[in-house]
Amino acid sequence: MPKINATALGTILEDTDEVKDEAQADYVTPIILSAVIVMAALLQWYSELKAQSQMDAMQKMQSASKVPTIRIGSKGERLELELDPVNLVPGDVLFLQAGDRIPADVRILYCSDGMEVDNSALTGESMPEPRKTNTEPVTCPPEQSHNLAFFGTTVLKGNATCVVHAIGDQTYLGKINASLNLPRVKSTLEIQIEHFVHIIAIVAICVGLLSLVANVVSPVKRTAAEVLQNAAAALFAQVPEGLLPTVTISLMIASDQMAARNVIVRKIDAIETLGCVSVFCSDKTGTLTTGEMTVQDLVVPEGSVSVVKSLEVNNRDKETEVFAKKQELASIALCGILNNAADLKIDNGVERWIGSPTEVAILRASSEVSGGAAAAKATREKPEHEKVFEIPFNSENKWMLTVHGKPKSGKFFAILKGAPERVLKFCTVNADSASVAKVEQKLQDLMSQGRRVLCIARREITESAIPAGEKFEGTSGTDCNFPLEGFEFVGLYGIEDPPKKGVAEAVIQAQLAGVKVVMVTGDHPDTARAIATRINILGSSYDEANQEGEQLQGAAEFAVITGVMLDTRTPKGDNFTDGEPADNVAWWKKAVQHTRVFARVSPIHKQVIVMAYQKYGYIGHDGLPIGDIVAMTGDGVNDAPALKQAEVGVAMGQRGTEVAKDAADIVLHDDNFPSVVNGIEQGRLSSENLQKSIMYTLCSKVPQVAPTFAELFGFPQALTVAQVLLIDIGTDIWTAIAYALQPAESKLMERAPRHPRYEKMVNSRVLIYSYGYIGQLQMLFCWLMFFYASPGIMALYASGKSPNEYTMKDFVADTEGMTVYYWTLVLGQIAAAISTTTKLQSVLGIGGPAYGFPNQSLNLMFVGEVVLGIAAIYLGPMQACFNTGSLPLRSILIPISAFVGIVLIDEVRKLISRRSEDTTTKAGK
Repeated sequence: MPKINATALGTILEDTDEVKDEAQADYVTPIILSAVIVMAALLQWYSELKAQSQMDAMQKMQSASKVPTIRIGSKGERLELELDPVNLVPGDVLFLQAGDRIPADVRILYCSDGMEVDNSALTGESMPEPRKTNTEPVTCPPEQSHNLAFFGTTVLKGNATCVVHAIGDQTYLGKINASLNLPRVKSTLEIQIEHFVHIIAIVAICVGLLSLVANVVSPVKRTAAEVLQNAAAALFAQVPEGLLPTVTISLMIASDQMAARNVIVRKIDAIETLGCVSVFCSDKTGTLTTGEMTVQDLVVPEGSVSVVKSLEVNNRDKETEVFAKKQELASIALCGILNNAADLKIDNGVERWIGSPTEVAILRASSEVSGGAAAAKATREKPEHEKVFEIPFNSENKWMLTVHGKPKSGKFFAILKGAPERVLKFCTVNADSASVAKVEQKLQDLMSQGRRVLCIARREITESAIPAGEKFEGTSGTDCNFPLEGFEFVGLYGIEDPPKKGVAEAVIQAQLAGVKVVMVTGDHPDTARAIATRINILGSSYDEANQEGEQLQGAAEFAVITGVMLDTRTPKGDNFTDGEPADNVAWWKKAVQHTRVFARVSPIHKQVIVMAYQKYGYIGHDGLPIGDIVAMTGDGVNDAPALKQAEVGVAMGQRGTEVAKDAADIVLHDDNFPSVVNGIEQGRLSSENLQKSIMYTLCSKVPQVAPTFAELFGFPQALTVAQVLLIDIGTDIWTAIAYALQPAESKLMERAPRHPRYEKMVNSRVLIYSYGYIGQLQMLFCWLMFFYASPGIMALYASGKSPNEYTMKDFVADTEGMTVYYWTLVLGQIAAAISTTTKLQSVLGIGGPAYGFPNQSLNLMFVGEVVLGIAAIYLGPMQACFNTGSLPLRSILIPISAFVGIVLIDEVRKLISRRSEDTTTKAGK
């Protein structure tokens, strides 16, 4: 962040003063400035201390144990070794088993049936992924290949023989990490502060040069040291010495406020950027949805087929309807409990559900219907429900079969569960075309809602059909030694990862705030579309109300884009350039305008999507795109490049990997989308309060520099550099920081986001308000009080004496005048602080409801300013340091009129502005 440091110049020039009291004051200047610089450095160090490096996070993934390895020696001999992971080289053959951390990127040569790996460290997804030896198409992305396993992931089930093909920085994870070492673009806050500093630098230099020229040509003859001192004082008066600590501390306060709303800020300048976000790209699983597979619907026979009975976790008031049908649901519940690969353990009343998310979801739902976990466990343990045979689910059969019964009892029954199109082929319902149509219609209804549907069926195995010796055998529907036909259709399970409570409302809130919410997911397009529709990302009343004609047609065409479509539109080098083909540019411009869902996307797609919004989004006043301000969520290592590419990277606190968190700017403690919307609101409030803080700080610059030029016309000295510092650092900086706790004046989430390219934080309106309006009022009142409340000043001015000709009486009169000027400016700054707390709303209730004084910290600062001002006037040590003197009561009370005048004048301005705005609004309607 840019810093303005005039310590050295101020110190050198101040030391030339030959007046004893001023020399004493000059020691204060470098001390105070040095303290500010040290404090700012400490704050910067403290904020950076919290950061963790990506390499440390990577090293945590490194396997600590040695790996059984086969290596071919230099002479072709076979070497069987146990190597540390760091010593592996491409071509080494490894043996991995369940529980092993994979030490490199490997190609699977052989693996056991049903091998699974946990890729959550890489992808953030908790679903186990199967691995096999089959070759994949050349076009298949590495992260989707089932014959590859990656460094940092874990073998969950089975074992494998594999060959190392990449190590270290060449691994999939290593390449991602290398991309994170590129320098990050400047944040919007850094750009805004740089812009502000450039303005202040120009103003300060111009004022300093004008003062230098004026001092040289002035009829009052001065030494070179005096000329430089006056010019430096004029320049120095325009420098907001407390800018850096004000911004840093204000953002730290905002960071604490956001933490209370489950948004952990890692890079504090992201707070202001979050308030400027115009596009929010959100992952689906775990952010918009619960991240847990849940049975939402049960379809059970009722005559031929029943209506759907909902078990939605966000709509549990339907439980009464469900449990009123217990008798009808008993059969599907029993089948769901028995034909299930998940395990249920109850230890001291604590339930533990172990298994794949889908199986656990079915077991939990079936347990609820049957009376709870304990009842379900008891059902499994009944002798007549003993599992005597099983064909596990596999990708070829797409079903799971279990046979149950008490051995040697002669009574057995089979349960079949799997893909509806496979299971229904074994059911007698096929004989009834009307029943088939009803089942298929219900199946289509569930699938259109994004459900994953499993069908379950049951049949009794007659005594004549029981294999000899009760030895059931088989692996598919064609080689079993007992009949797989004549099953009775039991029902359908509609399963999904349901939306989190409050997400749909939060999406509408974001849209009303002018933020485009986009779902970016690796899930199936139909599932993504269904969830997006339910949570208002697609087809919300807000979107429809803001689109007409061609826009609606374009919105329908581009509403959902898949990864396959993106493969043909991804730019060369995965980066957009000015030489991009025209048809690709046109396609992306439509996509970023209309698309609300990107499905089946890869991590590289996510980064390209972010770049597209940054390149072609947000149409400016001239009709040309200037780029959106993008926030992106992610939880896996492979999301890290997209997180870093976005202006605001948002990592998941509960499911996110360390690398993802390190690449992010903020972390969601609860992985919840509404928390991000709260963060956007807090970011906007912080930005607004920071702007008000700057407005307040700049107000005093005009009355601070005016005395320097006034001396050219024979005015007695009205303000010293030390007094300027006492105002700027002794009071203004703390009052400016207190703005961070100011509540919102208006509804922040009902207006469009501020784009930093078009609406600078420090713009012409801010400068006119501070320099041309409040600053001028303060200067006017300061001069009035200087001459009116200080009886000796007028006589001193009339005498035409230069400071070198002052008598002791003249010094006393000038000191009193300076003290009155200083005291009036203190009161003027309090008035400015009160006025700048609102831009339109009346503080006092003039012409409308009163905003009042809700910020107790700011109110406390007002008291502090008065106390410090009085102390500087009446305490001997402070008088010596700041060249002030005791004032009579008259000179203390009269300047209060300046405070009242500024507040009342600004209240009138706000009243006129509100009425003008109301008139414009009515005319627009």
